[in-house]
Amino acid sequence: MKHLPASSLVPVLALALTACSALQPANVPPVAVYRLEASAPGSSVAPANVTASILVGNIRAAAGFDTSRMLYTRQPFQVEEFQQSQWQKPPAAMLMPLVATALESTGMFKAVLQAPNATLTTYRLDLELLSLQQDFSSKPSHVQLKLRAHLSDRQSQQVIAWREFSISIATTSEDAYGGVLASNQAVAQVLQQLRVFCVEQITLAAQTRKKQP
Repeated sequence: MKHLPASSLVPVLALALTACSALQPANVPPVAVYRLEASAPGSSVAPANVTASILVGNIRAAAGFDTSRMLYTRQPFQVEEFQQSQWQKPPAAMLMPLVATALESTGMFKAVLQAPNATLTTYRLDLELLSLQQDFSSKPSHVQLKLRAHLSDRQSQQVIAWREFSISIATTSEDAYGGVLASNQAVAQVLQQLRVFCVEQITLAAQTRKKQP
């Protein structure tokens, strides 16, 4: 058996080391994961005579926003993604239980259900997340949250009212975490506005029905 000279082993060893290093994972920083939260408003107990119920439908997201990636923009019409930060779930999915909790706190409903649920309720609230992104085109940067709501009477299958909510919150730092804090503030504000919208429109609809012969 012939032995290779030491000089011929050097290229072979170098090639093996290169192959091994290529198989090793790159030294990439871990991705930071964040969630949307909002402090629940003070709950109001529904009176015993309240019979109305409401279903919160699956919240849709506009094209490009049905993702767990955290989005930002630096110039009009261009959307970019943070590479080392992301949401725990797509924001539309995280909003759904927050909306249900906000409606429960009004005291107007005997039950607040979330889709998918086949139970027939008095009302249905459908929402579409139009935008949630951090805008770095000015300083301080700010988070823009846009949400569209349609409130329907399930018996008549008619839309009672619809409204588009737009919230802009300045960030406290020019990074993804600053955007997370601003996003949660924006969510808290839009939930409060959504509560008021539902209470006003349902009350108005009830008054209208009473006036009808």
